[in-house]
Amino acid sequence: MNYNQSGSRRGKSKRILDPSTGLTAPTSPQNPYMYNQQVPMNNGMQPDYGFNVSEQQPLSYGFNPSAMPAPMQPMAGGPPMNPYAPEPPRENFANPQQFATQLLTEPIVANVAMKYGDALVGTGKQHLEKYVPVTALKYYFAVDTDYVLLKLALLFFPFTHKDWSMKYEQDVPLQPRYEKNAPDMYIPTMAFLTYVVMAGLSLGTQERFTPEQLGIIASSALAWGVIELLVHTITLYVMNLDTSLRTLDLLAYCGYKYVGINAALLISLVMEKFGYYTILIYFSISLAFFLIRSLKLRVIPEGHTSYTATGNKRRLYFILFVAVLQPFLMWWLSYHLI
Repeated sequence: MNYNQSGSRRGKSKRILDPSTGLTAPTSPQNPYMYNQQVPMNNGMQPDYGFNVSEQQPLSYGFNPSAMPAPMQPMAGGPPMNPYAPEPPRENFANPQQFATQLLTEPIVANVAMKYGDALVGTGKQHLEKYVPVTALKYYFAVDTDYVLLKLALLFFPFTHKDWSMKYEQDVPLQPRYEKNAPDMYIPTMAFLTYVVMAGLSLGTQERFTPEQLGIIASSALAWGVIELLVHTITLYVMNLDTSLRTLDLLAYCGYKYVGINAALLISLVMEKFGYYTILIYFSISLAFFLIRSLKLRVIPEGHTSYTATGNKRRLYFILFVAVLQPFLMWWLSYHLI
């Protein structure tokens, strides 16, 4: 029986490798025992995965330069921009100090802060003026070197001085640097500080110095100064005396005694007690004379007709009380230091 290959059954479909080429599959029969036989899995049909994958364009699963965006165009007149350059660092305001510094560098913020500071200082001055006479203190510290030298000479040698009157300009007394008869606070303040230093030096030469002694001496002197000022103020009130003396005037006149104390302590380092008592007695007399002549024109002004004889006696008693009290306080504040 002859087998005719061409006599295969009609109507049997041919195996097509590529529908577009029209090539037929090989006519050799497929060996069922060969496992490595390459046969198209889709049998020439388009895969149905829900989307169409073109065989002409391979899939790219890595870096595809053609898929990158076009580089940014630089601005006119500027350098070319690199699209792959890292972003500039952003300002970090996590540090409050850095944020405050950058904020204050702004002109608007600086102007507002300056105006607010000026307003705050002005308000503080107004409140301070209620308790501390800052403007008045400026008058008492308006001194120069010539005034200090003339004033010290006047304290030690007041007997030759003739004119004790004070000059005024538009009902306001001249500043101390223009009028040597005017009281000041510079000499009493510096004399008080020098007194504390001289006290430590005197105790050191006697091997009695301790750091606590300076604090005790300074606080004790301040306490006696406050008590003395209160006594004079109460005396003026009780005696009902209307004078041109101010509280700072009394404080200045009473503070001149520290000049004599310093001179006495300085001489005591060389001449011991003899030199101390000699300078103390002499300066007590000169200071009393200085206070009587200076306070007389402030308590009993010349040509004032409204004062009665009785009132003038009370004023004179007050002047003598202030002048006599100074030598006693000079001795009380310095006798234990020699």
